[in-house]
Amino acid sequence: MDRTLARGFVADHVQKDITERHLISVEGVMRALARYFDEDVERWGLAGLFHDLDQDETHDDLEHHGRQSVEWLREAGFEDEEVMNAVLAHMHERYRTDLMSRSIVHADGVAGLLVACALVRPDKAAGMKVSSVKKKLKEKSFAPGVERDKIRDVEGSIGIPMDEFIAVSITGLQEVAPDIGLA
Repeated sequence: MDRTLARGFVADHVQKDITERHLISVEGVMRALARYFDEDVERWGLAGLFHDLDQDETHDDLEHHGRQSVEWLREAGFEDEEVMNAVLAHMHERYRTDLMSRSIVHADGVAGLLVACALVRPDKAAGMKVSSVKKKLKEKSFAPGVERDKIRDVEGSIGIPMDEFIAVSITGLQEVAPDIGLA
């Protein structure tokens, strides 16, 4: 599935603008991580774009979260098992079997923090600095819904130092910022 079709698929399945913004922000981070690791940018982007596809429907049923997304993808004829594994992995630890499926966990966490940071900056995502993001990461009252452990555990999980991870992630957010009103 190409990016244009994937974005249409997302628009057909999500109910809230905030969910769509989150999916696109994680897509951007995953695309940047794929470049960092010299992996397939398109596939990693799809994993980010689809990871919370069912969020609006399964938010009260965490055990089913991710599984509904995979079901929808299969019904649409999507066959990339690694991408679907990553979709499951962001919520269910047993699917974290490869670099993509471990990376989605961290991309999910940092994207939420980066969007929150961009929303309070006059320049939005432009010019965002690692030091500023790290400062907000330490402020538990800022964006309290962000799962900070997903960001702090990045080096042990995927082997990228946190500062570098945040820098790569900022680049990813900046690439999709025009699509989500953060440019």
